[in-house]
Amino acid sequence: MAPYFQQLQSELPSIKAHTPQNHCDAFFIQEVLRFNSIAGTIDQSFKNVSTSIDERIITHILIRSLIENYFRLLYIYDSVNLSQARFDECVNGFKIQYAKLYNDPWLPNKNQIEPADPSWPTLKSPMDLNSMLTALMNAHGNRLNYIYFVYRISSFDTHGNSLEALFSTCFNKTPCNFPFLDIEKVIELIANEYLVIWAQVKVP
Repeated sequence: MAPYFQQLQSELPSIKAHTPQNHCDAFFIQEVLRFNSIAGTIDQSFKNVSTSIDERIITHILIRSLIENYFRLLYIYDSVNLSQARFDECVNGFKIQYAKLYNDPWLPNKNQIEPADPSWPTLKSPMDLNSMLTALMNAHGNRLNYIYFVYRISSFDTHGNSLEALFSTCFNKTPCNFPFLDIEKVIELIANEYLVIWAQVKVP
């Protein structure tokens, strides 16, 4: 198990016991717990991503499910003075997407979900994920937009676009170059940044 992920796991009792002072910190805590569950499953169950197409398909999809909120949390906590405003931007993004779901004319059983506020579709959209990353630096002062590559590769897998039949048809050769992700490195990267954010959140 990777050291940053191990360190984050050792902090879980404190994270679970922490009473968040605002919705922003609650969002962070809930996402850390989700990350631990999914990343822990990956760490324990998938050891051959580079050689097994079945493991690649599953792990790339799982990593993509984690990385969007990871990007958002980096953006939110990059500046203490802007955290609430940036969280509100992300909440607006949720409202817009939820309204799109709720207002889908083909969606049945709408009585089973919360109704969307009629004003939500007119809200200002938040930054796209790549723009968020371009605006950020990590704890070492390095730009983070390169992580967008991980997101795009995992997105291709999530949508079933990395199958060999599609590549060989389009490029007329087999195999084609399309990298697998270094899953442990990605988990370590996320865990490291979550430890940095946790150090900020837990201070009264």
